[in-house]
Amino acid sequence: TNETRLVQILFYTFPLWFIVGNLAVSINTLLFIVASLFLIQRKQLTLRFHNSYWFLIVFFLYLFLSTTIQYLSPGYLNERMQVLNPSLENNPIFKSFLQIRFIILIFVIDTLFINKILNLKKLFLSSLLCTSFVSFDVMLQYITGFDLFGLKGTYTWNSGPFGDEKIASTYLKNFSFFSFFYIFETYTNKNFSKPLLIFIIIFHLLAILLAGNRMPMVLFLFGCVLIIFFIRNLRIVMSLSLIIFIPIFFLLIKNDKNFSHAYLGFFSDINILKLAKINKDITSKQADEKKAAERYEETVPQSVIFLRHSGYNRIFHTAITMWKEQPLTGFGFKSFRIKCWDMLAKDNAERKITKRPQYIVCSNHAHNYYLELLSEAGIVGTSLMVIFFLILLKDSFNYLRKYNQQKNPEMILLIPVIILFFLEIWPLKSTGSFFTTWGATFFWLNTAMLITATTKKSL
Repeated sequence: TNETRLVQILFYTFPLWFIVGNLAVSINTLLFIVASLFLIQRKQLTLRFHNSYWFLIVFFLYLFLSTTIQYLSPGYLNERMQVLNPSLENNPIFKSFLQIRFIILIFVIDTLFINKILNLKKLFLSSLLCTSFVSFDVMLQYITGFDLFGLKGTYTWNSGPFGDEKIASTYLKNFSFFSFFYIFETYTNKNFSKPLLIFIIIFHLLAILLAGNRMPMVLFLFGCVLIIFFIRNLRIVMSLSLIIFIPIFFLLIKNDKNFSHAYLGFFSDINILKLAKINKDITSKQADEKKAAERYEETVPQSVIFLRHSGYNRIFHTAITMWKEQPLTGFGFKSFRIKCWDMLAKDNAERKITKRPQYIVCSNHAHNYYLELLSEAGIVGTSLMVIFFLILLKDSFNYLRKYNQQKNPEMILLIPVIILFFLEIWPLKSTGSFFTTWGATFFWLNTAMLITATTKKSL
């Protein structure tokens, strides 16, 4: 029917709308939800309710109520809201209420999959077309200085069709695994499929590297390693792809001074062994508490290696300090970007007396999912979300074990969904905001497919 085709088109074109931008993602999500609910009602499709949904329902309701209380109660957030006087669409209370749409998104995707309205293979084909286009555009921008739309690359940033938004690497990290598994599952001729798959993997790896964002690059490589460990049929192909890519990676770093500076600095940032040695040297000094504290204060900004060049260490410190003020409930949705200015003013006043280095900085978000949840939703909200994550992880590992035992070819399509979920919830990384339209829509889209797939026989 026309309604069914409309729902399918809206779902399968999600990878395209992520390229177009936030507004396009929001509109497509809204249209997809409305059209899906209409289709479900008209065709009286089979419905089901997972117990894990309760954690999400309670979390989003709690986030809305907590945000409402925090912003309406007397205090800094309330004062700033009165000064800023934001429009309805930018009001944190209203926006926290809109987060409930992701519960509905999960529900309709699950319903459409179990009724065989949607399938993963077509979404993966759409991903292959879109990621291949973005990869080509990024490479063209690096080689010529301009992409297909005339957009110019700068320094190590080649965002291709994303323009000034430096999210090409994140986009490719999110959708490329879908592209790989489409080829792997579709083409049965090994003489053709293996060389094609190796080429596509290397092609996407190079594009992620040239796009310039280092954390998605590291996470993508981590995902490739997980495939080698867990998916026997892809072990040789993925290993060969990485063996070919790694020399190219080091050649680029050696011959391009911009990438050399960016990645050598990054490797220094995440040199955990050096970090541990410095911290050991600091703490092993036999000095009184005051002297040890002064030594630590003086040493941290210059010597602690972990994420020094990124500036995230101070953002993380700010988020932790903010969480400690209200550890149980946090300060509410989107409060980090507002509360940090109050913290910064107090820190500046204190530093005039103590003369210590600056640790408090401001940003739109905490740049780590868990620190963002702790500072804005507190222990209560974070616990609800972590329990939900653990339930899905348990179901995912059970599914992987079942796959390795049965070798059902239909089950292979879930593997990239599991890998992406694991990469998304991995705590030791810098991230975008957990609540932004672009990132949150992909996260809950992937999570919805994971919930559906781990509780039904095939997709």
